Amino acid sequence: MDVPLHEEFDVTVVAVRPWGLEVEFYDGTRGLIDNTKDRAWTSGDHPSAVGSILRVVVIDDQRHPVRLSALEVDLEIARRKRKRTGG
Repeated sequence: MDVPLHEEFDVTVVAVRPWGLEVEFYDGTRGLIDNTKDRAWTSGDHPSAVGSILRVVVIDDQRHPVRLSALEVDLEIARRKRKRTGG
């Protein structure tokens, strides 16, 4: 699956690790949300549970698995960037 930088997707949490969340796109492609990029984790709440659906943005499409963020600030930054480039 093509997961371009700054694009938004809905993903499903498939594992909770000490360093973050392993997630899966609809086609089975895997991604990682570092614990500092998960709203629940940074607010002091429990991290998102396995099976949770999260809206994320691609913040690093060159790594495997791709790195994602579920933070509203990163989603807004990506939206502004896409708007400037017509995407």
